[in-house]
Amino acid sequence: MNVIDKIKRKVNGLEISAKITLGYSIFFGIMLVIINVAMWAGVMSALYSPAEKTIQFSMERVKKVFSELEEDYDNYNPNAFRGALVAGVVLRAVDEDRGIIFIDTDETYPPIEKFYEGILLDPPMFSRSDWEVARVGSALVYCAKMNYSHEGRNVTLYFFRTITSELRFFDILETTLLVLDVIGVIFAICVGYFLSRRVLKPIKTMNDLAREIAFEKMEGRIPIGTADDELNRLAKTLNEMLDRLQKGIDRQNEFVANASHDLRQPITAFLGWLSLLKNGGINDPELLNEAIDVLGKESDNMEKLMENISILSRSDRNCLTFRKEILDLSDIVSEIMRSAKVYVEAHTIELISNAPAKIFGNEAAVKQLIRAFLENAVKYTPDGGNIKVNSVVEGDKVLLSIADSGIGIAPENQSKIFDRGFRVDNNSEVKGSGLGLAMAKTIADNHKIKISVDSELGKGTTFTLTIPVADET
Repeated sequence: MNVIDKIKRKVNGLEISAKITLGYSIFFGIMLVIINVAMWAGVMSALYSPAEKTIQFSMERVKKVFSELEEDYDNYNPNAFRGALVAGVVLRAVDEDRGIIFIDTDETYPPIEKFYEGILLDPPMFSRSDWEVARVGSALVYCAKMNYSHEGRNVTLYFFRTITSELRFFDILETTLLVLDVIGVIFAICVGYFLSRRVLKPIKTMNDLAREIAFEKMEGRIPIGTADDELNRLAKTLNEMLDRLQKGIDRQNEFVANASHDLRQPITAFLGWLSLLKNGGINDPELLNEAIDVLGKESDNMEKLMENISILSRSDRNCLTFRKEILDLSDIVSEIMRSAKVYVEAHTIELISNAPAKIFGNEAAVKQLIRAFLENAVKYTPDGGNIKVNSVVEGDKVLLSIADSGIGIAPENQSKIFDRGFRVDNNSEVKGSGLGLAMAKTIADNHKIKISVDSELGKGTTFTLTIPVADET
């Protein structure tokens, strides 16, 4: 494994806050370096460029003086060279044969020997490669040379220009910039780490809450801040999701409790009657017939409960399918009403109208759907109450209503009646798992049947099924 792979593994193992801090600090550090380099380059360019231009200009003017000198060499005037120089440029002309300086425009300027003692072997990037730069005392000096020959005499002209007279300032500036860079990076790391930890705190809270939910309980919620940012919106969404999950779990627990209770009742009845028959009751014809009648009813209840659970389970897995065909709804309603009048003895059941209509669906499922609302009406209507069924055709819809004179449903509960395990009156002695209407809603949705409810406490409830008429063409 190479160094880059090791670094990647180290970085990938860091927390998000550390990664953000590292990235932010690297970016900030790079920006500081770029700014400082640009600043330094600007300063050095501002120093070298004027010096270079003044020397170059002076050299051009001196060349003109030499051209004039060639025309009238005997009338040489040293002041002509001084007049050709730009202010700040020092000229020294050295007779190479005799080794003497015969022109010096500034005798107070450091000697040539002093210049070459401090010459920089590695010239700065801003200087010309054919010129020389030296550190003389606390000053930085630029030097350009030009050769001249006349009748065998060789002369070298040295053009000096001070770039800066105070290098200590630039040494301090370099050190200061370096220190500021280090301090800036450290400050960026501290501020970046603090801000990233603060910004990502809700994520840590979400992670802790997720672990708490996974291993303990689902009571905690993510604190919501005042800022309207992405994390707070995410926290709100997760809290809403947790609330819905909690409600679903509560309903599921209630459903399991109700289903277990309803399963326990027939099982207890089975065991009780079997024990009674085993202990001699089988020899009593009257007791045997009663046992058969009770066990038959309990078997029917268990079968209905298991059917409801099966439909809801398949619906949850998105694998609920029905084999559908053209059905005569009036025949189905008539059959259900005939059966209901046989087993419903404590109520008055009346079929107001039963309009002929063809629908498209599964016969068993549609029967189960209608029975669910009819049985619900019987359960929640006191003895002696009335139950009315009415079927009419309106355009391309069939309106099938089941109305009762029962206890009614409170307005705040009408949106909950199709929830699994929900009962209108939990304190009543009404039997049932609370799955009938949930199952009916699942079948209705599968058949594109709309369900509406109109109810008033103490006066009764009317469920209306809006069923599409089948297109027989």
